[in-house]
Amino acid sequence: MFEEKKMNPTEEMSSMEEYEVYDGCYGIVEGSCRSGSYLKLDNGEDAFAFKFTSLRKGTKVLCTVLRLASEGRDKLVSIDSIVEYADAA
Repeated sequence: MFEEKKMNPTEEMSSMEEYEVYDGCYGIVEGSCRSGSYLKLDNGEDAFAFKFTSLRKGTKVLCTVLRLASEGRDKLVSIDSIVEYADAA
């Protein structure tokens, strides 16, 4: 009756419009400061990850959402693993 479309985990995560707490997602490092790294999630949202200051801009990471964005604050994520390192300039 109904055909279920099979999606691999990468397609499933990238098709989400907004992530909730404890959702897994991919992100790209956009910059860093002495406290952590600023990320752009695969759905276009901005996020911040503490303690990951040494990642190069452009590095692709797999992360978990810890706290949703609030007034003046980005979404807080934890970086679980590095998917692809950015090339050295």
